[in-house]
Amino acid sequence: MKKEEFLVWFIKFSGILEIIFGISIIAMTPLMELLELPNFPFWEWSFGLSLAFMGILLWYSGRDLKKYLIIPLVSIFFRLILAGIELYVALTVPKMFYFLLGGAIYDVFSPLLTILLLKQLNYLDKGRLS
Repeated sequence: MKKEEFLVWFIKFSGILEIIFGISIIAMTPLMELLELPNFPFWEWSFGLSLAFMGILLWYSGRDLKKYLIIPLVSIFFRLILAGIELYVALTVPKMFYFLLGGAIYDVFSPLLTILLLKQLNYLDKGRLS
């Protein structure tokens, strides 16, 4: 598989994962209750839906990366910030440590791989971003 094909596949795959993670977060209320953690279903629903819709956009951007490059770039920025939040919460809420650590690892690895591929394939050249 060529790098260009892999990049498109990886962006679509990442989008599908975001959709799955988003739907999973929507259903977290029982898990939070089981772990005896405070929860506010509005947060789970709003964050889960936001993540799922980000996944839909990310998956869709794989159709034409040149045209929709802004979507993977926003996703990269979003997930790198999210990784920092996940690490903070993992350290302050021990019951969620492994769950959030796994999320943080993914949310660092995936955007960095995407950036690397975009850079190698010249998607981040100055002319393409304007």
